[in-house]
Amino acid sequence: MPSLSELQPSIEAAKQGLAQLEADIEALERRLDDASVLNDERRQLEQQLTHLQQQRKRYIEHQGLSMLSLVGGPAYTPELGTLLAIGGLYSFSTDRLTPELQRSSVGAFFLVNQGEGDTGFAVRSKQNLFFDHNRIRFTGELRAGVQSSHFWGVGYQAGERQDASDQTLMKATNLDYRANLSYKIADDLYLGPAFALHYYRPDEQSIPASAWEDDNFQSYYQQPLSVGIGATLQYDSRDVAVNAWRGQYLNLELLAYRDGLGSDLEFEKGLLDYRYYWPLAKGRVLAFYNALQWSGGDVPYYALPQLGGMRSMRGIYLGRYRDNNTVEHTTEYRHTFRYRDGSLTNHGMVLWAGLGSIAHHTGDLYQDTLYSYGIGYRYELQPRMNVRVDLGVSDNDTGFYFNFTEAF
Repeated sequence: MPSLSELQPSIEAAKQGLAQLEADIEALERRLDDASVLNDERRQLEQQLTHLQQQRKRYIEHQGLSMLSLVGGPAYTPELGTLLAIGGLYSFSTDRLTPELQRSSVGAFFLVNQGEGDTGFAVRSKQNLFFDHNRIRFTGELRAGVQSSHFWGVGYQAGERQDASDQTLMKATNLDYRANLSYKIADDLYLGPAFALHYYRPDEQSIPASAWEDDNFQSYYQQPLSVGIGATLQYDSRDVAVNAWRGQYLNLELLAYRDGLGSDLEFEKGLLDYRYYWPLAKGRVLAFYNALQWSGGDVPYYALPQLGGMRSMRGIYLGRYRDNNTVEHTTEYRHTFRYRDGSLTNHGMVLWAGLGSIAHHTGDLYQDTLYSYGIGYRYELQPRMNVRVDLGVSDNDTGFYFNFTEAF
């Protein structure tokens, strides 16, 4: 059996050790399929199989081997309606001879949905890359597609005054991409450039009354492209960025959108994002998420700060509530189930509750409040990387989300 403590000198040697582990696992599984195995022996074999499966996971992580996992299935979100999602999670080490280096990951989903409008499609992707002993990090997130979705307008009252209907439904081509590249400048402190691109082109034949009644939409719907650059300053003491069990994360990001970059409009946006992870016991964590977004200038409706979706205030329709300023606070309990010997299984669950607010002026935040809460299932698809299924509920919407890695 390959040693976990010994780092193999080459990829080929590491893969040979993994092949040996997988052969041992397959042999045990064949033995368990034998109906003649008695109960006492079966329990012993099941314990051995559990031990080998855990060892396989630790071996892959320690040896820095790459993994590709493919998943798919139906889901429902308030934004997309009923959908079929097919995707993959690819994780790897950019330097397998540096065991302390966090695993990089690229997750992507292709979605086909049938909402209240016609059929649409979308692509979702998240990238987390780590280099040079964790001294250089890249984070990116892509959302693109051609879909029908609801548009209420700008401001809290716009989101509240009517339910989703044909009077709020609009088809559009959209692309959003955000990325930052950060460099370590001190212990747990990172600094680097940030970039954002927003493109939103509505189908003029499908523009609803809710859009024509909105001043911001009327002003900017023919100016679909916004491009911004800026900087990010981060403090990060998390043990694992994509699924933290302990530590803190603080991110200040400032972006300027200018016509010299190709942007149709000029404005500014800012984000202050703080997260804290409190380990209660092995596999049990309280996670806290707090975020303040602000903007100023000629900010178009499609680039305004907003609440909702699969990462923020799950259960609220993404974009139902948008304005120049948003704030949110979410607390989540994460629970990983254990085997009888106390080791962690691949299965877990979460419970969360969140509070948020939007306003045109920062001084008016919390005058009107929004809430969401929910429950989710987690399966550890790869070492410290989960596939998640969440059911979120809010005052006006309900969402069923299917994605890779944690919401925050």
